[in-house]
Amino acid sequence: MKKILSESVRFKRHRSSIILHLLPISFIFIVWSVVALSPRLCAAADERGNPFVVYAVDGSGEQLLHITVRPNGNQVQVLQEGVLAMPGKPRGIAKHPTQPSIIVTLLGKGAESPRAVTIGNNGDGKLSIVGVSELQDSTGYTSLDRTGGYFLTSSYHDGHFDVYRVKPNGVVGDRVSHQQVAEKYAHSVLTTPDNRFVYVPCVKEFNAIYQYAFDGQTGSVLPLEPFDAKPPHMFGPRHIAYHPDLPYVYFSNEQQLGVSAYRIEKDGQLAALQHATTIPRRGPYTAGVRGMHASDIAMTHDGKFLFLALRDFVGDEDSVFAFRVAEDGRLSLVSRKRVGNVPWCLRVSPSDSYLLVSESGDEALAVLPIQQNGSLGDAVRMDWGAEVRHMVIQPLSEK
Repeated sequence: MKKILSESVRFKRHRSSIILHLLPISFIFIVWSVVALSPRLCAAADERGNPFVVYAVDGSGEQLLHITVRPNGNQVQVLQEGVLAMPGKPRGIAKHPTQPSIIVTLLGKGAESPRAVTIGNNGDGKLSIVGVSELQDSTGYTSLDRTGGYFLTSSYHDGHFDVYRVKPNGVVGDRVSHQQVAEKYAHSVLTTPDNRFVYVPCVKEFNAIYQYAFDGQTGSVLPLEPFDAKPPHMFGPRHIAYHPDLPYVYFSNEQQLGVSAYRIEKDGQLAALQHATTIPRRGPYTAGVRGMHASDIAMTHDGKFLFLALRDFVGDEDSVFAFRVAEDGRLSLVSRKRVGNVPWCLRVSPSDSYLLVSESGDEALAVLPIQQNGSLGDAVRMDWGAEVRHMVIQPLSEK
């Protein structure tokens, strides 16, 4: 059954044809200049006419959820298209950078190994399983390198990350590298936009950012020296967002409740630029006690804005913070938007017009318009019917 929710999204439409007929030539030139220097407004208007798809993992239902978001004039519709049954309990999800396929990881049960499921479509938008591969170790966060030739997984519970070769049909192949970085809490792994380096942040007591050189031809990794970028004590770097054009990387800080910005040097070493804050903690971090924790981080594709999610397991401070990104990589806080319970995953729509938030505590998907200044408008929501923590987005044309 399709679930449809809509909400007015305000934006101004420039009626240039009327102006051209009514105004003097000199003023026409000024108006044309303003429009030509406002590409973000044009991009936002275009995107609100372009649909895109969301794929999300439902671990409790052992299925993949298929959602379409359809902007339509001043409204946006969120449609549940269907589900694809999984041969196990899904955990992570990653999309291929050059093919319309995704890889979903399944948790192992007992003596059963974790698995990776490659999912494609039949050309008509219907999803199907292309292949299933056994993985050699525990998994958590997943990603693909920039070529799509290698599949990377990190293990929160066991403190390692693995690199697997990806076959031409998108199915995961042999493991080519295994790296033990800490006893536990390796939270994510992601290659740089130029595919030359990879960073592995660790949260809580194992607070660190481990640095590696990455070989996109072989999938091999080599620890840099120094190995650890040494974030401030108990910041807890968790997830990663790269600037699309400049040598900057940003980490959400699970314990510090903020964002750390680093410059990527030519040798891959990280140089700290800034540690941006949001709101103060209620008290010091205590192992095993849930309170306020930052979660995901996402950047617009034009590199202008960055978003950070803050989860509150015992109160109602759940929020998404919007930052403006300067040319020197530094951040300035734009706004705070209250959202639903326990925002876990953030994704930006293909043309930077919407931020999608998986409100896992409310079992809902929230779609929020991104305003011209980076602040977030009011959300359109759809019930997941499950505690969804991980999702990916693709343009509808890639289906």
